[in-house]
Amino acid sequence: MAGVVGAIDPALEGADLMATPQAAEYSARTPDRVAAALAGGFVVLLVATELVLSLPDQTASAADVAAFYATHRSFIITLQVLGFGAAVLLGGYAWRLRRVDRAVSAAGLLVAVCGLVPGLVTLVIAVVADPDDPAPAGRWNQLEPRGDDLLFVGILVFAAAVALRLGRRLPALGVLALLLALGCVGRLVLEAVGVGGGPLNAVVPLSFLALMTVMAALSFLGVLRTGSGRQPS
Repeated sequence: MAGVVGAIDPALEGADLMATPQAAEYSARTPDRVAAALAGGFVVLLVATELVLSLPDQTASAADVAAFYATHRSFIITLQVLGFGAAVLLGGYAWRLRRVDRAVSAAGLLVAVCGLVPGLVTLVIAVVADPDDPAPAGRWNQLEPRGDDLLFVGILVFAAAVALRLGRRLPALGVLALLLALGCVGRLVLEAVGVGGGPLNAVVPLSFLALMTVMAALSFLGVLRTGSGRQPS
């Protein structure tokens, strides 16, 4: 029996040695369910507020803009307030990310602040909309694309930070962030040359929501943790 035990023990030790890196990796995970809830809440609230009503674009006449906003004034104001709530949730998630990587956290806070600008412009239009005097609503409506530009710049900075800081350890996340960054650059270039963002106006926000959904899941699983953005030794 002693011989059998002696033969088994080295095998078990070898198995332990092989399992140790994976076990250590798993045990090092620290799930941040608060962060996951903040990111998940942001995604759900943003999708809910964006899908329920389509606003006139910058090509709409001032009269049409004023009439639309005056008709749906209360509903639009409510949606913008909920949108501000989504920005707060995003800011909260970005603040939690400071434990993972401070650069990514700062970029996330930038997106949250930039995200307030389009909503503020829409809120002003809803307040000043008057079918009898549509000019103010028309002027503010022309500023909507510039508010969107600012938001896209914020998303570009965030995506670049995720790709550069977290992508080294989490390649799949880095690729997703890189594609988002390229989409932001493409949209900003198209807007700058005066041809409009085209399909990228829809693709980039959807890609951003996909990135946030993935990051929420990684936070929940504890994959995004302190040191995730550092080069592994």
